[in-house]
Amino acid sequence: MPVETAPIVRGPISAFLPFNTTLETEAVVDIFPQTTGQVEALLVEEGKIVKAGDPLLKIEDTEMRIDADESRANYEQLKRNFSRSEELFASKLINKQDYETQSYQLEQARLRYERANLRHSYTTVRAPFDGVISSREAQVGARVATGTKLFSMVKLDEIVGRVFVPGRYLSVVKLDQPAVVTSEFLADRVFKGWVKRISPVIDPKSGTFKVTVGVRGDRPAELPPGLFVSVRIVTDTRPEAVLVPKRAIVYEGGERYFFTVANEIASKRKLQAGYEDPQNIEAVAGVEPGTHVIVVGHAGLKDGAAVRTVNALAPVPVSPEPGLAKDVPAPAVSAKKS
Repeated sequence: MPVETAPIVRGPISAFLPFNTTLETEAVVDIFPQTTGQVEALLVEEGKIVKAGDPLLKIEDTEMRIDADESRANYEQLKRNFSRSEELFASKLINKQDYETQSYQLEQARLRYERANLRHSYTTVRAPFDGVISSREAQVGARVATGTKLFSMVKLDEIVGRVFVPGRYLSVVKLDQPAVVTSEFLADRVFKGWVKRISPVIDPKSGTFKVTVGVRGDRPAELPPGLFVSVRIVTDTRPEAVLVPKRAIVYEGGERYFFTVANEIASKRKLQAGYEDPQNIEAVAGVEPGTHVIVVGHAGLKDGAAVRTVNALAPVPVSPEPGLAKDVPAPAVSAKKS
């Protein structure tokens, strides 16, 4: 019988706890103006990635600009006058009370100038942090007030997934443990995550505790809030496991077997499994690295059958960081969520 084989190799494999959830952002804000006026210009649209301080919207500012110019002119005039008064006071040509009065008037003018500048600055609405515009409510020409919602923003560097872990794993899950995040909407992509927070309280109704997993993409907005994802919290890693390809596994009577090949004779072996991931299963005993196992053609194969190898496959690639590299699927569970 013609068969295809692949070698058993050594490599890392991990145990994990699998969950499904949707991504959320920990920072969502609605943006309101700090002054009243007519919208003169919209500077961003929904989906725009912005930096902290970037202008988002411009309110008509003629009156406030004039007020700022007027207060600046008044302040500069009083400052020049006070400079002369300082010279006169040093020469004792004016009394102390007049000097202090002019000093007070100058300080009041400075405060009015700064207040006018501040109010004028409110006519340009700016981003409070780095993020993305998730919604725009304002329209050019509309009159807005301090209670008018202009935009909603989300902070993309604080994307999380919240999962609920069975209480028996409370001592297993630790802060900063690695996690693997994947989504069927982003095929062939694997994202790194980490355990960000652990609730110390077990819900008596569900028997679970909440774990917040942080996740970050390679680019902003790559992992949008609301995306459905699979989250796998890595609980342990064995760096030198003996890995049997999953394609070699035969299921029979609730047990798992695989066939090795030596001298063109197939030998059926029972798998003593350890950890597993989507690509490999750890064999904890009974087989050594380098042994060739049948991955195609083992359906209906009997122990001791004669076989002919028609295509020996290359060794399964192994990532130095199990489950985190793009060319190696994420690690699989050794303890399932209840």
